[in-house]
Amino acid sequence: IFFRPAICSMSTNEVIAANAKVGVLFVCLGNICRSPTAEAVFRDIVKTRGLEAVFDIDSCGTGGGSSNWCHPGGFSYHEGESSDTRMKAAAAKRGIAIDCVSRPLRPEDFDRFQYIMAMDRSNKEAILNAANVWGMNTAVGQNIHMMTSYCREHQVEEVPDPYYGGAKGFERVLDLLGDACVGLLEAIESRRGP
Repeated sequence: IFFRPAICSMSTNEVIAANAKVGVLFVCLGNICRSPTAEAVFRDIVKTRGLEAVFDIDSCGTGGGSSNWCHPGGFSYHEGESSDTRMKAAAAKRGIAIDCVSRPLRPEDFDRFQYIMAMDRSNKEAILNAANVWGMNTAVGQNIHMMTSYCREHQVEEVPDPYYGGAKGFERVLDLLGDACVGLLEAIESRRGP
């Protein structure tokens, strides 16, 4: 397999040292439930702490179930759609506004974001597969993290997809993402220093 040089022009430490914006990208299957919620929750926490100027925050999906989404001419389900109304309603009850239009992961995301946060193992595998299809250097894998690895209060391996479940599933996702987003911000801030 041919790999081109790493597309990410700056490591996380270099971004922090240069006081450049820290890029955080949240990724799920279709970019209509979990990843836009993570984006909204993280934005809310960042705003509350007055750190908006420090971060570049976005979300995307891994094709929504399409097997060819990352290939030339591939199709991505949900692209251009707004977030799931049930997820938006659950988040609104907590004062969190989700305002996202679904899009798939793109090659340039590997350059723009130092933290690429996968909601579950299949998302992480799809991100790595896309990087391979796009000829990325294997070093991009160091920027891909499991969202739940930043949970402080919950001991889970994945953020479950609530799409086919009931209201409790959406509440569970909000609980997990609230915990993980605080943990992620604290981890980034500890690397940035005072």
